[in-house]
Amino acid sequence: MNKKFIVFDIDGTLLTTEMKFLDSTKQALVFLKEKRHEIVIATGRDYTSAKSIVDELEIETYVLCNGSVGYVRHELAHEKVFSTKSIMKLIKIAKENNDQIVFQTSKGLRRHFEIPGESLIQAYDNLGWPIPEFDEVYWKENSIIQAMLFCKPEDLQKYAIDEFRYVSWHKFGLDVIPKEGSKAKTILKIAKENGFEREDIIFFGDGMNDIELMELSGIGIAMGNAETEVKEKADLITDSCNEHGIYNALKKLLLI
Repeated sequence: MNKKFIVFDIDGTLLTTEMKFLDSTKQALVFLKEKRHEIVIATGRDYTSAKSIVDELEIETYVLCNGSVGYVRHELAHEKVFSTKSIMKLIKIAKENNDQIVFQTSKGLRRHFEIPGESLIQAYDNLGWPIPEFDEVYWKENSIIQAMLFCKPEDLQKYAIDEFRYVSWHKFGLDVIPKEGSKAKTILKIAKENGFEREDIIFFGDGMNDIELMELSGIGIAMGNAETEVKEKADLITDSCNEHGIYNALKKLLLI
């Protein structure tokens, strides 16, 4: 069998709903490596929150912040930075509407407004993550590659900024990413640069920010716990992240 470029989302895919790895998932990755397949992570997480997973699974290629940054063999291979002009527009609209913003670099994140709003608190609480520290000038002193916006769905139309598009990742929050950027585009770029065709890509995911890559991969696999819209775009629906979904799908595809 030809080598495959096998891509995994983290939350709700590699990790269970209790933020743990199943032994079957770890075993599956070992089998894939033994067969010389390329193992890749594609996540909305930044480097800091993804690092422990990358290290534990010994993965060398990873796309972070919904495609705004990508590493190959731990070396930076792709980065898309927000313009100052667009960031200032985003801040202005959020301030006018009493919404919340968290800015991200490849290495970390900070919230922009001093008092965290209820939607931000609930989103981070649901994920079991600590609320980002406050830093009003973080965006001025660092290269911003992604932001998280916390606003009412009906207010999103107010954020018509040419450079940005918005991807829902939680009922309380959206990722702000470059209009021309995404997990899918960065994965396709890195795959091609490393000798793989689109047909060689196998992707496992569960969230709304996984739909484009689900559609563009050679084989898109939705976890059993995936959003309905994600399952509709998948070539295969496997069991949930709590029920050996990754192992079972790879077994079905005769990859392990």
